[in-house]
Amino acid sequence: MTHCPIFQAAEAVCKPASARSDAAARFRHLARTHPLWRHPFVERCRAGELTLPQVRVLASQMYRFCHEFPCFLATALAASRDEATRMVIAENLWEELGEGDPQRAHATLFRRFTRALGISDEELADSPVLPETRALIDAYLALGDRACGLGLVGALCHASEGIVASLYTQIQAGLMSALHFDKEALVFFELHIHVDDGHADHLESVLLPMLRTPQDEDLVAQAIGAALDARCRFFDGVLRASCTADMGLSLSLGSDTSALATGT
Repeated sequence: MTHCPIFQAAEAVCKPASARSDAAARFRHLARTHPLWRHPFVERCRAGELTLPQVRVLASQMYRFCHEFPCFLATALAASRDEATRMVIAENLWEELGEGDPQRAHATLFRRFTRALGISDEELADSPVLPETRALIDAYLALGDRACGLGLVGALCHASEGIVASLYTQIQAGLMSALHFDKEALVFFELHIHVDDGHADHLESVLLPMLRTPQDEDLVAQAIGAALDARCRFFDGVLRASCTADMGLSLSLGSDTSALATGT
């Protein structure tokens, strides 16, 4: 039988609490010290140096990842055989989909941001997916095939939900330095800045007890690193594409600029 450490809670021989605490510290250190935080795009956000082309390319590509994120959660949920794990992932997925209200689904909230940039929903749907964006999505999906999803849950916890508040705070600062947005245009970012730490805590609460061997811990650490590396390459793609005219999106503002004031 295939070893599925995260999804066999009833049968698992869990690590002692001290060992689980050490694993949590290791995972958090990996995320906190990753080169992602020194990536030129993230540094430009912190310095308030984003250009309008960079913002628009980010918007079109980040939407693709946002749109796929429920699929990552669904993949982890489908692999789960533990009820507690199912509940945590299902709750996260339910919130991603708007808790039954399509207008509150996170992809819908993100489209408020893209519309504020003058990108219509049709333009957004037709915008090309950069290779680096496709690779980021594929990296998450591939993690679902490792040890019955253990790597994917680790990445969702420590390379996504656990870093989003800090990462999106910095991105939002960069956006606001490039343009003046109406509050409603940035509701997607505000929501994730204030909510996703709780999601990370819940995911970690079911992840750590399922680490049965040192190999399980190493697998999660590798998955976190792989997901963060892929996000760095995603930002590489944003910087590269913003310097070209290959995106298929006009770099001039569209006719609907009601959510924008004067750009810098």
